[in-house]
Amino acid sequence: MDKIDLQIISYLGENGRISYREIARRIGISEGTIRQRLRKLLENDNLRVTAQINIESLPEVFLAFVGVKIDGRRLTECAAQVEKLSSVITTMIVTGRYDLFAVILVNSHKTLVEFVTDHLSRIPGIRTTETFVVLRNFDQWIPADKLYKLIKDNK
Repeated sequence: MDKIDLQIISYLGENGRISYREIARRIGISEGTIRQRLRKLLENDNLRVTAQINIESLPEVFLAFVGVKIDGRRLTECAAQVEKLSSVITTMIVTGRYDLFAVILVNSHKTLVEFVTDHLSRIPGIRTTETFVVLRNFDQWIPADKLYKLIKDNK
């Protein structure tokens, strides 16, 4: 990825519906070059263009971060299993007090409790967890497909 790719991505980040022609005009290169570069970025899984929803516009849905401590050598295995759980937006292996963090999206306190006690706790290798409920978000956007999955799974 070079400077031009990053410029293209930046313009798409500001407005995912911007035309190839407008990106080309702003950068000063041909529309065909924009098209080719975007195709390559998408094919190589370096870029994903998605719909995003401002989480603050949905008061019935909230985010939580779950810090997880894991038994020794099972870190990658546990992270992969946590990532598959239905409420999880993303999982990150981290340094510090916890071994990984899961960012979850839930639509009730009951769902949060079920996630921690019924789903997360059943994964072999997880020693302890600590949950941090987000009280207010500042410019937090959630991929629309993750929100749809939450709504569909909790009907």
